[in-house]
Amino acid sequence: MSETPSRRERRQLERQRRPQRGHGPAPRRPRRIGGIWIGLGVVAIAIVGVLAAQALGVIKTGPPPVDLDQGKYQVGPAEVMGEHLPDEGNGHVGGGQKVSYGSTPPASGSHWGQPAGPVPWGIKDQQLPSEAVVHNMEHGGVVIWYKGLTAEDTSKLKDLVALLRTNGYNKIVLMPYADMQDARVAVSAWRWLLKLPSYDDAPIVKFVKAHYDGPDAPERGLP
Repeated sequence: MSETPSRRERRQLERQRRPQRGHGPAPRRPRRIGGIWIGLGVVAIAIVGVLAAQALGVIKTGPPPVDLDQGKYQVGPAEVMGEHLPDEGNGHVGGGQKVSYGSTPPASGSHWGQPAGPVPWGIKDQQLPSEAVVHNMEHGGVVIWYKGLTAEDTSKLKDLVALLRTNGYNKIVLMPYADMQDARVAVSAWRWLLKLPSYDDAPIVKFVKAHYDGPDAPERGLP
């Protein structure tokens, strides 16, 4: 007699071997605690690295938001920003030709014509010839000159100029000026000059507001 189980018996054995739903303990999943701790460690190291880079100045977080409409930046009705200087003319001379100006830095006078001047607006890390940037003032722009500032104040000045240029005062040139003897910062527009003993954001902003594209500029409104 054969001892081989029949098909029916085999099916019964298979059903007995299968785990029934809802009965017995669920299979254990492998623990991932080690992987979680490794991930948290990587995040912590990254945060420490960013903070260290910011402390060393490698990463700049940028200046805090500044409201140019706040009270300290408003020009009073009777407030005069800077000294009103005589008009030294606005004739053009050949590129490379030196011009003698009545003030240091200049606020008007003969200057280089195109293509030597005006120079592109913006922040410069090197001093440009006065004969070129005077042409910028002829177009109604403002030139900010600085000398001997600390690295921190230089950074603040650059941030301020960037803020002004993105808030309607695009025609500004900022550059170092080795020829200045009696100030650390000077701000000039056509026939107007303001000198400051140190970096001070309020008078700089007020000067720009008062004289940007002002009526004294012979070619105000030009780019």
